Amino acid sequence: MKVFDHFDRIRVINLAYRSDRRREMDRELAAVGLAGDPRVAYFEAIRPDEAMDFTCVGAHGCFASHQTLLREAVAAGESILILEDDCSFAAGAANRYLAPGWDIFYGGYTAATPDDLHVSDIQESHMMGFSRQGAERVSYYLEHLSYEGTHPPIDAAYVWYRRANPHVVTKFAVPPLGVQRASRSDIANLKWFDRSPLTRSGANALRRFRRALAGRP
Repeated sequence: MKVFDHFDRIRVINLAYRSDRRREMDRELAAVGLAGDPRVAYFEAIRPDEAMDFTCVGAHGCFASHQTLLREAVAAGESILILEDDCSFAAGAANRYLAPGWDIFYGGYTAATPDDLHVSDIQESHMMGFSRQGAERVSYYLEHLSYEGTHPPIDAAYVWYRRANPHVVTKFAVPPLGVQRASRSDIANLKWFDRSPLTRSGANALRRFRRALAGRP
């Protein structure tokens, strides 16, 4: 069964003012045959007023957005693929297969220990899939997450869940089906060339040029 066929719903997290990322995601979705697919919808990313216990407002919003999408999937009794709007699909992603029998699927990630993905620290959450049962389990965990000090970001919370529940079946796309597209961040502190409209357009053009050289949309 091809990867995208596993999901009842596919949601793309996008801040309303990031129309640049939405245009890029439209191209990405079209490249893998998902343009106009009724399962696909954009989700307006949550942007809290305060960071609270998170490292920054962006990390808080990312966590809340994933949490809300999982909650909605559980209410609908559906499986879900969560994409962040800086996800860039690898060549041939539409034709990759995924065997059934999993609850959590990492389509895109960076692993500290790539030779042992199941025990590795995993960063990034730009392409996360959950079966109906997986969505229920992880949603419940996030709603009742216990921590001390700084609140973990969403990618760390997913790792915490898997380590606390090793019986839950996790699959990783090897190699990853999606990478994080280079673009101005809404979570990390902005680099100098992204702070000014005068230099930002040039930086974005350079990012598009580099993606074209790498053969990505």
